[in-house]
Amino acid sequence: MFFCTKTIAKFDKKCYNRTRVIISKNNNRRKKMRPIAISLLICAAGAAAICAVFGIFPWLLPIFLGLALAVNLLIWLVLWIFSLFVSKKKVYEKPSRFYSRMLNFGYAYICEGARVKIKSSGTEKVPEKPFLLVSNHLSQLDNMIQCLVLKPRSLAYITKESLFKIPIVGRTIWRCCYMPIDRKSLRAGKNAVEIAEDYIRRGALSVGVYPEGTRGDGVNLGKFHAGCFKIAVKTGCPVVVAAIQGTKDAHKRTPWRSTRVRFDIIDVIDPAGHKTVELSELVRGKISAFLESEKTEIQT
Repeated sequence: MFFCTKTIAKFDKKCYNRTRVIISKNNNRRKKMRPIAISLLICAAGAAAICAVFGIFPWLLPIFLGLALAVNLLIWLVLWIFSLFVSKKKVYEKPSRFYSRMLNFGYAYICEGARVKIKSSGTEKVPEKPFLLVSNHLSQLDNMIQCLVLKPRSLAYITKESLFKIPIVGRTIWRCCYMPIDRKSLRAGKNAVEIAEDYIRRGALSVGVYPEGTRGDGVNLGKFHAGCFKIAVKTGCPVVVAAIQGTKDAHKRTPWRSTRVRFDIIDVIDPAGHKTVELSELVRGKISAFLESEKTEIQT
């Protein structure tokens, strides 16, 4: 009797784990298709609004909707075709200007579709030479907004490897020298850091990192993983300390309401004389203090 109960429990646990994997995969597919679905919906709504405002005959509405959807699909088709020219087996020494512009176009397209209104400050502090950008992390929109604000600087992120499997996006960010990291593998993390160090030493690009390692809750700043700060300590590149606010719930508001987002450059730190952990604590303290001061201002 005990053996049967134990066997059934193991079977139930396996079924539960498989169900979780299937649900997780389905959720990932939905997230991958979300930008396209949102942009299609906005095109359709825009066409309907134009017809209503200008008093266009109802029978013309399907034509406008069809044209809007066709243009939108054409944009994604063109991006997909260009992405096919990127070899994921090849390691690129520097980002392509063409694909960087293409990526920024995609970022701008998504942010416009999501009705994101960006306000930035402190960008005059950002050095011209390669740097390490360190920021808190709230949403998938974070790096898009940061790239748009800091362009035309070449900026590539150390990011989760699953993004490289997304159609169009994966090949494009690979050509822009984004660096994949497997969060479960210490060796993969070390390898990503070494690649980032090489890019910065050669002056190929600046590197963006989210030391929390995952998206935060928008209330409390998570614990920092100090390993990524080795990039600055070993190369001597300046650390650009930044904070982003407002992106956490952007997906819930889209497309019906606009989202106001703030991206602030807090400080630029020279890593000379700092150890890795010490530098990590210093940067986290600056971001935390800035976010707390923002909360105080809002409350008062």
